Amino acid sequence: MPVSRKPAPLWIWIVAAACFAVAALLQGDALSRTLFLVAAAALAITAVVQWRMRRER
Repeated sequence: MPVSRKPAPLWIWIVAAACFAVAALLQGDALSRTLFLVAAAALAITAVVQWRMRRER
């Protein structure tokens, strides 16, 4: 199956980053909190990159 070159909608990345950030705040131990915050940051960076790619077109 060929890979789609159409990027995912921007709102998906924003919602996913927000969900991971909330999950990080709800975690009790430091390792889980850190891992969730790293995932939230990665998704936020992805959202910014997607937004900039769309602006350049």
